[in-house]
Amino acid sequence: MSLIIILFIVMLVIFSILWGNRTFSVKTLNQMIYHMIVPCDGTDEGIFKDWFLNCAPPTFLTTLIGVFLLYKTPLVFLFDYQGICITILILGTLLYALINYQIITYVFDMVRTSKLYEEHYVDPQNVELEFKEKRNLIHIYLESVENTYLSKEDGGQEENNYIKELGKLAKENINFSHSNKIGGSYTIEGTQWTIASMVAQEAGIPLLLPMSKNKYDENSSFLSGCYTLGEILEKQGYQNRILMGSDANFGCTSNFYKQHGNFKIEDTTSLKKEGRLPQDYHVFWGFEDKKVFEFAKEDLTEMAKSNQPFCMELVTIDTHTPDGYICDECKHEYDSQYANVISCQSRQVEAFVRWCQKQEWYENTTIVITGDHKSMSEKFFKHLDKTYLRTPYNCFINSAIEPLQPKNRKFAIFDFYPTILASLGVKIKGEHLGLGTNLFSDEKTLLEKYGVKKINSEVTKYSQFYRKILINKQKNV
Repeated sequence: MSLIIILFIVMLVIFSILWGNRTFSVKTLNQMIYHMIVPCDGTDEGIFKDWFLNCAPPTFLTTLIGVFLLYKTPLVFLFDYQGICITILILGTLLYALINYQIITYVFDMVRTSKLYEEHYVDPQNVELEFKEKRNLIHIYLESVENTYLSKEDGGQEENNYIKELGKLAKENINFSHSNKIGGSYTIEGTQWTIASMVAQEAGIPLLLPMSKNKYDENSSFLSGCYTLGEILEKQGYQNRILMGSDANFGCTSNFYKQHGNFKIEDTTSLKKEGRLPQDYHVFWGFEDKKVFEFAKEDLTEMAKSNQPFCMELVTIDTHTPDGYICDECKHEYDSQYANVISCQSRQVEAFVRWCQKQEWYENTTIVITGDHKSMSEKFFKHLDKTYLRTPYNCFINSAIEPLQPKNRKFAIFDFYPTILASLGVKIKGEHLGLGTNLFSDEKTLLEKYGVKKINSEVTKYSQFYRKILINKQKNV
């Protein structure tokens, strides 16, 4: 009986790993560790349902087949060697997990040290920043929106252009690209999920918290040694606000924005408290993007009445894996639900931008649109050319300045930290903040100087500076 129980557990683990590989393109140990130590409030129940439906049936079926083979065939002799069989099953599963999640590489990285931060991290608190004017900033984080959704002609990989409106915005305005078409940033370890992307774009570093027995909660100190975009704007008298259709406590998002820039956070919980969202309302992760843009229009109208400049960040959610959320704005143009949701988001974003452009405050406002990371819906990308580089979308609208070379660049999303500030017309002495380089300038990024592989390798190694200064803010290393 113990052999059958172990067989069931082993098959459940194997099918769970296979499901994870099909469902999430990101499967690094760093992300898994992060989500083990931070709050995961408000996770969409659909993910658990998808896991159960895809893992439970094949687990039961293979276990039943295993039981039949053990009892009804000559394999019954294996019961005499249960200890050996159980050991083989457990060791085999562990080996599979070690290889799949690159655990051995992670362990080696923890014993190798890097001086990347000592040599290249530029403390934003020590950089001279000149605000000639105080332009408003609207930053829209698009969940899982990448350039792959574009037609091949525009730089994507699709026969149907799923984000033609976003493509149009990128052509009309500024798009920083790795190619001469619409493109984006190279993916660096520690930037592949939403809060990690936010930290990278607003603090100029990857998010790689070490494994710890102490879990974070909504009151925990979060990256206390960082000085962020929000803090720079707060010091300049900006009113900071972030609006998202999910629970802000998920992944310590609320910690980051409360502690770095004193953002007013509007999420499912706060909007229900304010009476702007019904108490019993809940779809997908909280509420759909249609409502995010509706609430954003109300907020922007209110904020614009103040004499203070504003920073408004929006975070979409409908395009989250595994299949996205179909709202009443979605059309059913394609066989794939995910494709329909992606197209719907593209239309909604363009409509919101066009609304902004009609407002009195738009002339003094820069809009930045970035995909937070590549899509995690791995099953949607089985048709891709193996040489194609998947990159998150970006677009800078109504920027105060023009870039010297926006195309054929090698950059990471942490380069957006100084770049977003520069788009507001801020002069940055030295053109560097954190690990980031202002892409409007002619300064080379770290990826251009040392290569993508080198930087990716360095950020995964143990860094005393990162642990002692950026995470815990100790004076002496």
